[in-house]
Amino acid sequence: MASVWVVDSNCFIHVGSMAPNGFLADLKKILEAENSSLYVTPGVHGEIKTVRFQRWPGQPNLLEEIRDLLITVTVDEAEVKALAKHIGEKASPQDVDLSLMILGSKLAHEGHKVTLVSDDYKMTTTGEKVNLNFETCPPSTFLQRLADSGNSGQRTRMRSLSRRVRAAEMRYAISRAGQYDVQAKLTWMVDSLLSSRVALAEETEEVTEVDEGKLISGLIRSIRGEKVKKSTMNKLGSLPEICSPVAKLDAHLSSMLNDGSSEDLKQAYDASIELLSEVLEVTGLGLAPLGEELAELAHRAMSGSLYRMESALGMLSKMSGNLKLSKLHLSRALSIATLVDDVGAEMRAMHQLGLLALAAKNWNRAAMLFEAADRQAQTIGANRLGHLILAAAARHIDGDEDLAKAHTKSASSIVSEDKSEATHVLTNVGNSLLAIDCPGLAIEILDEAMECATESKQSDRMEMLAEMLLLANTAMTEKEQMQYEGLRQLLDGLNTISGDASKQFETQISEIDEKTEELSKPLDETWKEWQPASKLVPKGSPLTIVRIDEDDDGRVLLVSHHTEIGAIGLWLPEGGVEASPGSLIEIHESRIKVAPPTNELRDIHNIRGIIAVENPEAISFIAKTEEIVDEEV
Repeated sequence: MASVWVVDSNCFIHVGSMAPNGFLADLKKILEAENSSLYVTPGVHGEIKTVRFQRWPGQPNLLEEIRDLLITVTVDEAEVKALAKHIGEKASPQDVDLSLMILGSKLAHEGHKVTLVSDDYKMTTTGEKVNLNFETCPPSTFLQRLADSGNSGQRTRMRSLSRRVRAAEMRYAISRAGQYDVQAKLTWMVDSLLSSRVALAEETEEVTEVDEGKLISGLIRSIRGEKVKKSTMNKLGSLPEICSPVAKLDAHLSSMLNDGSSEDLKQAYDASIELLSEVLEVTGLGLAPLGEELAELAHRAMSGSLYRMESALGMLSKMSGNLKLSKLHLSRALSIATLVDDVGAEMRAMHQLGLLALAAKNWNRAAMLFEAADRQAQTIGANRLGHLILAAAARHIDGDEDLAKAHTKSASSIVSEDKSEATHVLTNVGNSLLAIDCPGLAIEILDEAMECATESKQSDRMEMLAEMLLLANTAMTEKEQMQYEGLRQLLDGLNTISGDASKQFETQISEIDEKTEELSKPLDETWKEWQPASKLVPKGSPLTIVRIDEDDDGRVLLVSHHTEIGAIGLWLPEGGVEASPGSLIEIHESRIKVAPPTNELRDIHNIRGIIAVENPEAISFIAKTEEIVDEEV
C-alpha cells in the first residue's frame, strides 16, 4: 500500500523558519526511496506564498523551491461546505484545513496509507468524528518518520530539525493552556511519536497478504497457461479450471489487434459482448458453490482480463458514436481495475473517462479525473504529461487559473527533459481530442507538439502533425475559438522555442494557415447530375470524419476532411451512422452529386460542399482497432 502525506500550512511555516540549507535534497531522496509523495490543496499555496527559508542564503521563497515536490489537488467547494455542515459550524476547522481532510479521505479510499500532517489538534478530533480513514501527526513526528527512513546523514539532520520543531510545538501548546485543554493535545503529540514503529499485528497481517498475493499470482499464471508449482495448484483447488475461460477474452482482443482495422464496429461490439457474457456465465456457475474467500481470489485473478474487455467495449462504443454506452463500459473498467494489481489500469480508465467528460463539456469533472490519473501515474513512475496538460486545459476553461498554471508548470518541466517523448505524448493527446470532436483544444496541444518535433528534428512527425493541424483547423468553428479563449497564452508556458527552430516552426504554421484559408473557399466545381465518386475523391484516398451532426429526425450530415479537398459534408438522410470523429470513410462503386453548402452550414461547419451518395450502402466506416485494445494486452 502506497504511503502518502497530506501537509498543512503550519508544517511548511515551521520548515521555513528552521530547515537548514540542503533540507530539500534530503527530503526528495527520502520520498523517492520510500515511493512516497506530498499532497496539498490550492489553499495551502495561498497561505504559504510569502513564507521563506529563513536559514538559507538569500532566504528564497519556500513555495517556489518546494513546488516540484508537491502534488496539488483541487477539492470542490461544495464538498468543503458539506463537510463543514456535517461537523458543525463551531467545531469545524477552516476551509483550507477541511479541503486537506477531504483530500486525505479521497487518497485513503484510493488505497493509499494517508497521514495528515498538522499541529492543529482539531483536525484530528474532527477527522475521527466523521471517520475520514486517515491518521494524523504533528510536523515534528512527520520529520521524525522521514528521518527513520533516511540514511545516516539524513537521519541526523532530520532528527535535529524534528527536535527543534517539536520544541516550538510544545511552547505554542503550553502558551494556549488557558484557552483549551492542552493535555489532550500533548498526549496526542507524544502518542504519534511512539506509534512510528510498526505493530507486530500489522506485520502478521502483511505476511497473510503476501501469501494471498502468491495464490493470486499463481492463479493468473495458470489462466495464461504457464507452469505453476504443484503446492500452489493444490491450494487453489478447482479455481484454475473454473477461471480458465477468461483466457478467451485476451485471445479475442489480440485477434482484434492483429486485424488492424474494422469496417463493422457493430459486429465487433456484438461479438465481444457475446463472448464476455458467455465467460461471465460459465465462471459464475463454477464459483457459485465456493466460499467467499476462494471466490474473492478468483475475481481478483480474472479482473485483468475483464478490465481489458470492458475498456475495449468502451472504445468500440466511443468509435460508434455512443458516448453514453462508452462511459458505462469505461466506468465498469475503472471499477474492475481496483481489483487489478496494476495502478496503470486505473490510470488509463480514468484518463478515458476524463476525455468523455471533456466531450460532454463537464470541465470540473474532467479535471478531477485527469488529476486522479496523474496521481496514479506518479505512483508507478509513468509519464504524467498527457494527464497534466488536459487537467490544465480543463481547469483553465472552468475558471481556475491558479491550478491551471500549476499543472502547466509541472508539465513544462517534463517537456524540457525529453522533447522527442513529449512530441509523442502530445500528438496522442491531440489525436484523442480530435476523436471526441474537440478540434479547438486539439490545435493548441498539436501546436506544442509541432514545436517539440521541430526542436528535436523529427521530420516525419512534423509532416504528420502538419496534416493533423490542417484537419483540426478545418474542423474548428468560430464558437469553439471563443470557448478556448486564453488557452494559447496558458500553453505558451509549456515549451520555449528559439533561434532557427523558432523560425522553422513559424514557417510551418504560416504554410498551414495559408492552406487552411485556401481550403475554406467553396469548391470550384459542383454538379447536380450523378457522377463517379472518384471524380471528387480519388480511389484509395479516404475521408476522415471530424464531426457527426444529426438532426431531430435522425438525418445525418457527416463533416469530413480530405488532405487535398478540405472539409466536405456527406448528406445521409437515412441516418443510422455508427462511427465517430477519427474514423475513415471510403465510398465504393457508387455515384455522387456535389452541391454548394448553404451559408448557415458553411458558417457552422466550415465545409466547402455537400455530397449526396446514390447508394449509401457503398459507404464504409473504418476504425483503427489498435486504438481499441488496452496498451497492456
